[in-house]
Formats: sequence, structure tokens, C-alpha cells
Amino acid sequence: MAPAKAPEDDPITASYDVYLTPSQQEQLYLLQYLNRSRDRPYSQHYGARPTDLRIKPKSGYLELEVSLSTELNFNKYQGLKWGDALQTARTIQNEGATYGPAAGLGAPRRGLGSRGPLKDKADRELQISNDLTEFKRAEEEGKVMHKQTLGGQIMRHEDAAAGQALPVYYLGAFQGDQLHLSRVDGTIQMRPQFHHIDAEEHRNRLVTKKALDAEGDARPPPAARGLQQSYKPETEDKDKDAPERKMRKALQDAEEEIWVPLDYVDEAEDTAYDAFNEKMFLHNVDNAPKLKSTMDEEQLLDAVSGPSYEGSGRKKRRPRKRRGGQVGDEGLEEEEEAVVAAGEALPAEEVIGAVDDEDAMDGVVATA
Repeated sequence: MAPAKAPEDDPITASYDVYLTPSQQEQLYLLQYLNRSRDRPYSQHYGARPTDLRIKPKSGYLELEVSLSTELNFNKYQGLKWGDALQTARTIQNEGATYGPAAGLGAPRRGLGSRGPLKDKADRELQISNDLTEFKRAEEEGKVMHKQTLGGQIMRHEDAAAGQALPVYYLGAFQGDQLHLSRVDGTIQMRPQFHHIDAEEHRNRLVTKKALDAEGDARPPPAARGLQQSYKPETEDKDKDAPERKMRKALQDAEEEIWVPLDYVDEAEDTAYDAFNEKMFLHNVDNAPKLKSTMDEEQLLDAVSGPSYEGSGRKKRRPRKRRGGQVGDEGLEEEEEAVVAAGEALPAEEVIGAVDDEDAMDGVVATA
């Protein structure tokens, strides 16, 4: 006999009507802070409100800066030292003082020119010592690195429908018994950026080179050599899709693109609530078109299931045909009973295709 079915222990407690909001003209990104606990987000309420936000939309990089408290657990000397390094980087390299992939992994490209002299080690230490005595004034003048930079590369999702294994995320907003879903355009994993360390290293190189030039100990210029130019035509299309060429092109685009500043709105401000109510809901739900699936239940299970291998599972149950036409499940069972009563054996393939899991389990129990 068949085992008794267990009572349903997972009843439905609520049901919602699901709506898809129209695509936004603005880009909707999901920022993930991997090095920050969930119970302490970056917001004004927890004293960690982001102040500056910038993006490179073409190359796909995003950075934001969070203010740090200089009153508690703050190394004032290192803050002044790294602040001077970042000021030098803004003067020499770029206004954003960024390094790494977001800057194309490029070294400083511009010289000092008329932007002011570069202090040597002794003058720099003297300046830092003077600023330590008047730390508040130095902080107001922007000489202290009192911000933490977080950044990452945008992983866009618009190619997910083209067959690539990219994630597809939706943001959900509840309104009564309605669930409104808005598609996310991209995901960014925000990690700490150490631009101040790179800026300090570049500054030390410049100071060393300046000292060698002043003492006359610079290396002699290389001997003149003949230069022969050659051109290699790109005849093979596969060279254009080489990973090295794509990486070189991506770094070049990141180096040439300038940062676009953005305005950051804290989650507790009225502007954030207004944007949430305006963008995250489908207001005209009465005239919303209904989605119709193009798959039946079997096609849906095949689409969401893992890959199937030939001969690794039981065959699908299929109805048998007779001369009179199609036979359903009930007709199939009656025909099988008639064949067994007559003493005829069914082929192995038909038996596997006709017996489901419950019937097979009942037979095993009865036989035992």
C-alpha cells in the first residue's frame, strides 16, 4: 500500500500581485560593500555619510569618499603625510588623484612646470611638524587625508539576455498586496582604494629623481641608435578579440576618460523618499499588460533544471498510440493491465516509460 502523505507543513500565508516597473532613463546600480557589516551602513545616521561621488560611465568605474573622524583613533602624522602626497598627485597626475585600473595603471604624465616646487624630505618633515601644532587649521585647509575612498568596476547586466552567464537582479518594493520589481542595470563591489599609498610612492620617485638631477649624478643619455619602423597588418580577426588587446583598450579608455562628479543623497533625506516613491512603483496598475508565458510546465522545468545527459535518467513518460488515435494516461493503464492479464510481457523501455516513481515505490513496498 502507498505510504500516507505527510500533512502540509509549509502553508501559503500571503500572496501578492507582481508588477514590473518600466525601464528607468537613469541607470540603477546595486552597490555591495563587502568590507562593511550589514548593521552599520554608510549613512548619516551612523556617522559615515559619503561626501564625494564620481563615475567614469564609458570605462565603467565608480568611486565615493567617506569622511573619517579625526578626533578618535586617528594618526594625525600619517594623515598629514598622505594628505601631502595626494595634493602632489592632484598637481602632477590628475585632479582626482586616482591610481590603479580606474586611472589606466598609468604613471604621472605631466610635469610640475609652474605649479610650484616639490619639497624635499627635510622641508616636508618641517612642514608636517608645523601643521601638527595647528592640526585644526591644517584640516580646514585640506592638508589632511580625512576621507576613505571606496571604488569598484561596474558589472553591467544588459548582455545577460544574449546567452552569457550574467546575474539578473531586481529591486522589490512592497505596496500593500503588490510587489513592484525594478531591474538593476549593474552591480558594483565597492572595496577600499589605496590611492594615498600609490601617491606616496610616486612622490618619493620624483623626489629621488630631482635630487639626482640636482647633484649631476643622473645617468648619461643613451647613445643614438637607428630606428627602423615596421607595420604589421592585422589580417586575422582573432587578433582583434585577443584578451591582451581588450585589456589594453580598456585601460587606455580608463586613462583618457575624466571623472564625472555626481550628487550623493542620503537615505534619510526627503529627496531620497521622493525618488523612491516616483521611480520604484508602477502607478497605473489597472492598465498594466499581463505577462504570458511561452512555455508549458515541462519546458519550464527543462529550462531551470541542470544539464541532462543521455542514459543518465529515466525516460519521460509518454502516451502510446493505437490505430484508433491518441491514448491518454487512463487508456494507457487499461491497455497495460490487459496485456499483463493475457500473459504478455511488456518491453523494458515501455515499462520504464509507463511506471512513475510512486508506482515503483508501491511495488517495492508490496514485494518486501
